Amino acid sequence: MSVKKEDPRTTRSKRLLKEAAKSLIIESQDLHDLTVQMVTAKAELNRATFYLHYLDMQDLLKHVVYDFLDDLTKTLSPLLQKNTLDLDDQMLAFLDYFYQHRKYLSVLFEENAFQKKLHNFIVDFVQARRDFRQIVTENAVSKEIIASSLLGILMWWIREGNHHSSEYIAQQISMWMTRRP
Repeated sequence: MSVKKEDPRTTRSKRLLKEAAKSLIIESQDLHDLTVQMVTAKAELNRATFYLHYLDMQDLLKHVVYDFLDDLTKTLSPLLQKNTLDLDDQMLAFLDYFYQHRKYLSVLFEENAFQKKLHNFIVDFVQARRDFRQIVTENAVSKEIIASSLLGILMWWIREGNHHSSEYIAQQISMWMTRRP
């Protein structure tokens, strides 16, 4: 059975709508202000094209978030597989990605659903780092606590502390994570 390839016009329309939504999110700084009319006008497409691909604005935003998390995964997964890259460099790459997308993320952080999805991603990231270092732990709560802490640090950094470099934040996290009681 062959996989049906998506029509290039469909791919283009979806890409334009997502790019328009991201651009408007950065401009307006509020997800709730976005309308189908605003997105279609920015994308220079009509409402019929929008509804051909998405049910409503929530559906479009869900796809935008999934694309962000997919891109984050594609960017960071190879780093976790490299034996030559130390853990501080992995953390730095992780933080650099967030810094690069900070304007967009500062708005997405306001949404609980996004925070939950990102929290789950960070839990997986923490576990991948543990697997890489061959750390075996029975305490599953600890990675949840670490993920919650990292998410809190990221949210603070993107919202209020972005005058600190990703190198500085990585260094602070590394010191925090390696400190022994």
